[in-house]
Amino acid sequence: MQILNVIQCTNLGGMEQSNLLACKGLLARGHGIETVSLTPVGKIAPLMREAGIPTTGIRYRGRGGWRSIPEMVQQFQRCQADAVIMCGHNLAATLALARNPAKRKVLAIHHYHFEKADDGRWRWDAVYRFAERVFDHITFSSDFIRDEALTIRPQLERRSSVLPNPFVVPERPSVTERLSAKRHLGLSGSELVVGNAGWLTARKRFDVFLQVAARVSMAHRDAHFVIAGNGPNRENLKALAESLGIAGNTRFLDWQTDLSDFYRAVDVLLFNSDFDALGRTAAEAAAYGVPVVASVVRGGLRELFREGDGAVVLCEHDIEVLAGAVLALLENDDLRRARGTEVRERVATYGDIAGHVMRVEQLLGA
Repeated sequence: MQILNVIQCTNLGGMEQSNLLACKGLLARGHGIETVSLTPVGKIAPLMREAGIPTTGIRYRGRGGWRSIPEMVQQFQRCQADAVIMCGHNLAATLALARNPAKRKVLAIHHYHFEKADDGRWRWDAVYRFAERVFDHITFSSDFIRDEALTIRPQLERRSSVLPNPFVVPERPSVTERLSAKRHLGLSGSELVVGNAGWLTARKRFDVFLQVAARVSMAHRDAHFVIAGNGPNRENLKALAESLGIAGNTRFLDWQTDLSDFYRAVDVLLFNSDFDALGRTAAEAAAYGVPVVASVVRGGLRELFREGDGAVVLCEHDIEVLAGAVLALLENDDLRRARGTEVRERVATYGDIAGHVMRVEQLLGA
């Protein structure tokens, strides 16, 4: 089967990482894949091409991309696909696919809908009304965002389902590999490290991370804190670390194309967010056997880490509770390893790549 993979952009976010894994899996199953990005190609495009997936970018012109619709139609038809996956919502691309002759079309939604109640509801309603006419099925990466969608458009229930994101579960790093990774990040290797990675934006609450770090530092002077990522809040966060008195044991790394050394170096992953469809950083860290402490006000992380799955996931940013959970892990090597094993096993089950790919094949009629 020849599959056209339409994606909003080709940066290195969670949506793009999940899409790349799915495309690799489909390619391994003997399908042909071609990716068309609705914007000029980004940092994940070389990884697509390295995997043998041709990747093309489109000039995104006009509000919502409406001036690019003719180019979209041309690029989509050029691929002569039997089936289409569109990763991420886009009204212009939906219209461009309306008369595409592909036999099956699936829309994959990875993003939350609201930052506050009913924010932009009419826009999402328009997205889903058109999507119903063009796509045979709509998948959501978590129950959380599917439930949001059903409050907007209840009619989606019969033609939508939850398809959890796939995750690679690597070999658990050895003591030597962890030591090497810490040194690669500029640490001595002997310190205990609490970390998080992501876009340094307002909703990704790295300010909460730093406040928790300050509490932890009061009880555990040898703890170090690492933030990997970039974004508009970077300088403000550095200033906050200074004001909290933890600048000396807090490291800000630039955006990492490959986070494997970061995950090998971290002893505890402290993840904080106001809104997230899931929270890929927490899942990826867990796949390396890193125990997770998290607070997500609205999101799907509690679907991945249910009660008894080894992680601490709060629905509010309680600094004292978060700090207590981090300290409990830092001060007990056996507990830290046991919790890391539990979350790793959970991610392996939840994000099984083979199961994800087989479900995509079913939806595409392969």
